[in-house]
Amino acid sequence: MKRLHRKTKIIATIGPASNSGEMISRLLTSGVNVFRLNFSHGNCEMHGQVLKLIREKSQELGVEVAVLADLQGPKIRTGKTPDNNPIYLETGSKITMVSDINQECSASVISIDYPGLAKEIASGQLVLINDGAVSLRVDTIDSSDTIYCTVLSGGAYSSRKGVNFPDVDLSIPSMTQKDLSDLEFILKNDFQYVALSFVRKADDVLKLKEIINESRTDIEVIAKIEKPEAARRIDDILKVADGIMVARGDLGVEVNIALVPIIQKQLIEKANKAGKIVIVATQMLESMIKSPIPTRAETTDVANAVIDGADAIMLSGETAAGLYPVAAVETMRSIACNAECSNYIEYGKNAYASNIQFPPFAICEAARWASQNLGNIPVCVYSLTGATAEYLSKVRVVAPIFVFTPNYQVIRQLSLQWNVTALFMEFYTDVSELHKDAEDILIKKKYINHGDLIAHICGTTPNAGATNSLRIKKVGEN
Repeated sequence: MKRLHRKTKIIATIGPASNSGEMISRLLTSGVNVFRLNFSHGNCEMHGQVLKLIREKSQELGVEVAVLADLQGPKIRTGKTPDNNPIYLETGSKITMVSDINQECSASVISIDYPGLAKEIASGQLVLINDGAVSLRVDTIDSSDTIYCTVLSGGAYSSRKGVNFPDVDLSIPSMTQKDLSDLEFILKNDFQYVALSFVRKADDVLKLKEIINESRTDIEVIAKIEKPEAARRIDDILKVADGIMVARGDLGVEVNIALVPIIQKQLIEKANKAGKIVIVATQMLESMIKSPIPTRAETTDVANAVIDGADAIMLSGETAAGLYPVAAVETMRSIACNAECSNYIEYGKNAYASNIQFPPFAICEAARWASQNLGNIPVCVYSLTGATAEYLSKVRVVAPIFVFTPNYQVIRQLSLQWNVTALFMEFYTDVSELHKDAEDILIKKKYINHGDLIAHICGTTPNAGATNSLRIKKVGEN
């Protein structure tokens, strides 16, 4: 029996529930393609230990994965409450907001950690606390930069809760000093992707890329879309980012929550057309933090993300802090596979269309046409950089894309690419032998059988950008 080839990739966040060697191994065998390390929690030493464990267990199991470092970003938070206990604010009550983080919060004063706020906010604008559990309206601002507010919707908050300003385009830097320090660690270690939080404009991404380029690493940048400004400027952001993450947590706080599904669909469509990776994240199987099975609504949410064209779907608290991390991955894998087997996905609808005149891309287009017209036969790619495989993924080749490369970094990087399975193989000049050995590997892994039709894309010389030939043959024949 042939092995099932899943197109949509699964990202699992590592945390206290999953940072042991045993659990990492179980997550790998359950179908995780990318591990996310959240730099909002822990320190570089802890993340380094987890990264080492991931590579050790990956090597033991013979499964290569990408690792994504998620920078904390400039999240504005409340100060401390007495003994970290929750404080309840009554609807209609008056409250003062100050930018002195050292001042303790109370039922009448909220301190926040953004010194310049009073100069950027105006009367009538909204302030949301604790993911929107509490909403305030700014009434007045005095000469001492104290902000006076009315509680529009009462609720509880406690120490270090997030504060959002949906009506304000803040001038806060895209990366904090902590982010820059974490980035220095990330660039010196074996990460394939870095996610930039609270992106507002393309320039935020370019500043991060400039630092990466100076370090001479090939780590790719995922822009997290969680601000309304970013959603409005998505076309410019997609031009410079390697991919985007639809981070629905803060996005659902800063925009009308009823609009989040529509914005998600728009972002996926735009990313697909731009040929950029798109990840859908936040609360996908949230109930599985405590329950062994998801809700029907969560199941539908995951399936719809796959049907809409997400390259990857992400688990956060489900695997980081949940009671059932492995079950969450297995559930997500099952939902994705069933969605992919349905008749509701129109693979070519929003596919990337390149106007670049580049011979390897022309070969890829020929392979896509041939694969589709011969019953979706699998496509084998031989690549030093992974560029050919990335292109095939962008144009949505429906049949399995198998990439052979002698570069482990390329294998890991491709772990996030839709419908791509990357495998290690040394290259040599005899192309026929190259094809035979690749087919033997795929037969052994039960992806193909003897006698199947298969398409091979390669170059006559083993150099980057040298792809110039397409060969269609039966597996096992010379």
